[in-house]
Amino acid sequence: MQQHLQAALDRELEVHHSLSALAEYPQRCVQGVVWVDADNQDEALLGRLCRGDFGRARVVVLSSTPSDRQAVQWLGAGAAGFLHAFSQPETLRQVSAVVAADGIWVGVGLMQQLCARFGQVARADSPLLAQLTERERDVVGHLREGKSNKQIARDMDISERTVKAHLTAIFGKLGVPDRVQLLLKLSG
Repeated sequence: MQQHLQAALDRELEVHHSLSALAEYPQRCVQGVVWVDADNQDEALLGRLCRGDFGRARVVVLSSTPSDRQAVQWLGAGAAGFLHAFSQPETLRQVSAVVAADGIWVGVGLMQQLCARFGQVARADSPLLAQLTERERDVVGHLREGKSNKQIARDMDISERTVKAHLTAIFGKLGVPDRVQLLLKLSG
């Protein structure tokens, strides 16, 4: 996994073969991003690392058998990202950029679940929706169901690029950075 990660990120990584070795030298976790293979690790130590007990580094948790349950567990503990250990290099680069910019990486499946849950409480009669075109309101309706851009495009018989254009316009009009924040804002 180390070689895969280094090749994807196009840089040399400092490697520690256990979390306990990293915990002994907390100065190594003062800043930056720490990528951790969660498989066969001490969960208590990983939880402490995610919470910042060893420094302020952002933590990306990797697993060769990821699940939504694990994603919720580690993101809830404070991780800045959770994904498959052998994700495509482009995905790893995107995660690196998002986390380095103080964002949180949430995978597509979990994002859809979050949108569906928040969509249930988002008000379909929110006065904020009056700022949107009819087509943009249709997109929001699909978001409330937790649908991906691809599913929305198929259902609305438009291209994914058009869905993205609608989302960009919606986010701009309502002053939100992403779909989760949109649905939270519509929840009041």
